[in-house]
Amino acid sequence: MSEHANPTRSRRAFWLVLAGKSMMVLALAGMVYLLWTAWDHEAFVRWKEQAGPVPFFAVMAILPAIGFPVTPFFILAGATFGVTVGLGGSLLALLANFSLCFWLARSGFRPGILRLLERFSVKLPRFDGDHKRALSFVLMVKFTPGVPAFAKNYLLGVAGVPFALYLTVSMLVTGLYAAAFVVLGESVLEHDVNRTVIAAAVIVLAAVGFWWWRRRKAGVAGADDAGTA
Repeated sequence: MSEHANPTRSRRAFWLVLAGKSMMVLALAGMVYLLWTAWDHEAFVRWKEQAGPVPFFAVMAILPAIGFPVTPFFILAGATFGVTVGLGGSLLALLANFSLCFWLARSGFRPGILRLLERFSVKLPRFDGDHKRALSFVLMVKFTPGVPAFAKNYLLGVAGVPFALYLTVSMLVTGLYAAAFVVLGESVLEHDVNRTVIAAAVIVLAAVGFWWWRRRKAGVAGADDAGTA
């Protein structure tokens, strides 16, 4: 996956990504605050009593496929159902969502997705059975900042990545992310400060780790390009 070099476009993309990430952080912070202050409110108590795991996780499997952010689902799952049911249901929902996105990307929607990628000058690599290269591509896409999760899933689907590789990496990467947010949701609702701090620290460290890996990978690719120029 590559894009034509354009400093103006790069700067614009940087500020758009920064603005998007800032809005997402503020929205998640607001959600955490609401859970912290509404834990004993009658409305939320009724929600916990009446919310069924099957419809909740079914919606969680479908809505992210059309662009709805999945992170609020993780937090709400932990706050509503606890860590065990919340994480188990979230993983099943992710499994269904990833499979759905992959199927849609390989269906009649594929030509439209490819035309959209061409408009943004995105070129898909050829793997030709190279498992290592395919794995590197999946990781690069998954750790790309600023791109919505559903767009990454469709991109990997149309790119010709093997389904087993796509699903395994997606479940590992997003599953770890989901676990931290599910724990955060339950701990915030229960006013467990220690677990809240630990969960938040894990999320921050994971984000930093992903960013570092992405920068390192980009640096190695740049050095390789310079060496072959």
